[in-house]
Amino acid sequence: MIAVLLLLPLFALAIQTERGGYWRVFVVFMPPAMLLDVILNFTELAVLTWDFPRAGEWTFSVRLRRLMQRDDWRGAVARYLAKILDAIDPTGKHI
Repeated sequence: MIAVLLLLPLFALAIQTERGGYWRVFVVFMPPAMLLDVILNFTELAVLTWDFPRAGEWTFSVRLRRLMQRDDWRGAVARYLAKILDAIDPTGKHI
């Protein structure tokens, strides 16, 4: 569970590279964030959502796009998490 709490700050730092300019120095956070995202997508996040990734869903963000279409509790959680990730993304549209 601690790894999930580590993923959000890593993502927040890594995604700032999209701002360009001096923000590009945050690119050093991208490889560990991606590695942790892929590992957690197939382990802890799969157990927490009771939904395992399908073919091609390497990152949790990709899986959230599919889960948001559901009308059950998984969809509600996915929509909530998408709002958080969209708020962190400099473009405002991560999912």
